[in-house]
Amino acid sequence: MLVGGPAAHGATAKQPNVVMVVTDDQRLDDFDARSMPATKRLVADEGTVFTDTIITTPTCCPSRASMLTGQYGHNNGVTANAPGYRSLENPESTLPVWLQEAGYQTAHLGKYLNGYAGVADPDTEVAPGWDQWYTMMTPRQYYGFSLAVNGKQERYGNKDADYLTRVLNKQATRLVKRFAPKDDPFYIQLDQFAPHTESGKSAANVRCKGGTVPDPRDSELFDDEKPPKSPNWNEKDVTDKPSFIRDRDRLDAKGKRQSAKRRGCRLASVRGVDRGVKKIVKTLKKEGELDETVIIFVSDNGYFLGEHRIGVNKTFPYEEAIHVPLAIKAPPEVLGRTQPAKSKRLVSNIDLAPTILELAGAEPCAGGSCRTMDGHSLVGALKGGNGGIPADRSLVLEYGRPRDKDGLLCQYAGIRDLSRTYVEYTGLAANGGCEEIDEGELYDLGSDPFQLDNLFRADGPNGVQKQMADKLDELRDCSGIAGRDPKPAGGSHCE
Repeated sequence: MLVGGPAAHGATAKQPNVVMVVTDDQRLDDFDARSMPATKRLVADEGTVFTDTIITTPTCCPSRASMLTGQYGHNNGVTANAPGYRSLENPESTLPVWLQEAGYQTAHLGKYLNGYAGVADPDTEVAPGWDQWYTMMTPRQYYGFSLAVNGKQERYGNKDADYLTRVLNKQATRLVKRFAPKDDPFYIQLDQFAPHTESGKSAANVRCKGGTVPDPRDSELFDDEKPPKSPNWNEKDVTDKPSFIRDRDRLDAKGKRQSAKRRGCRLASVRGVDRGVKKIVKTLKKEGELDETVIIFVSDNGYFLGEHRIGVNKTFPYEEAIHVPLAIKAPPEVLGRTQPAKSKRLVSNIDLAPTILELAGAEPCAGGSCRTMDGHSLVGALKGGNGGIPADRSLVLEYGRPRDKDGLLCQYAGIRDLSRTYVEYTGLAANGGCEEIDEGELYDLGSDPFQLDNLFRADGPNGVQKQMADKLDELRDCSGIAGRDPKPAGGSHCE
């Protein structure tokens, strides 16, 4: 068996199509029947919702790199948005390349890994593995943007029809129609930009200008939204928190208004994504492909709207940033049985590539070189079992960036299991670099889901803290899965 390959675990007899829709910065509580009714009804309600889905590095590029490699950042090289794609090891061996070699037609639409344009020559160059390429160029805006379309640049203006999410949705349905008549299966990855904040101010929409801009038809949707109503929003007592939280002021009246506005604009923006999912499903059905297609909906990371006094950010490893929506609909014709409505297994973005490869009967190999993936296939869970995922699984949380804005984290490592979060903070941006710190956090998520009571003690680990510290030491450089992959030299298998 090839290293890291899930195919031997029982691929389906017929290769299914796969459509994966990835939103950008969408929180777990941004996904429900109120904000995304069609996606909830057509994907979540007809498929499996994974209730505990964790992003191991909660920011755009590392999360998407993990989706394309099935690896933690410590193995694929990407642990921050900068340098981003430039640090990706072996970019010629990623999910779309593996699927091409398995006979798939592949297409990418929307936002790709940060920093790719700085490596591409020209900047419209198609990344390895993609047959069709409709990818955003910088600056990333909802209007007045450019797409790199199969090696050429296409510019869009400021008309309603030029709204980014509309354009991506339209192109995605066109690709379904283009791929469907052919004998080969297809993989379409639609990386939506919503609900990310745009660069600059591209829209005339006064309410959301310079932020997350919704489709014009949704310009007044959620305009009376209130800030999140959670105990940790604008947290009163942060004396137990690390210095980079203690040093933050509480949101004032203006900050509270901005939090409410951001939330409303974000919710309005994902309604456009929702229409796109509905159109894709409708097109798949019309083309006779719906019963042969697996649909995955996921976010690359969450976002803060004032929790723990964090007004705008996503890199801090609290639940608002790392816990995201994931729903997978796989027809009975593909799985051979109906799906469970929910799975409570602890899963992650590193599990998506292994899942897709098992469905495709493919291996993580290109040109004779194979990646050792760190994630599990979720196919077993989609069939109602555990898929080999340990009931006591621990996931690694990690982040590393050489420099950032003063006061922001630039290095940490931690563990998230089903009931606890433990993090060791070792770097804080200051004076143009990453200065060493030694702080930590430990939370019991069962009794303290909003992470209000930090149980970490700086005077030395004992009890649960020591157990979590030992688990981090065991897994921080882990690679592969026991029983599937060779044990790494000088390290441990991942869980």
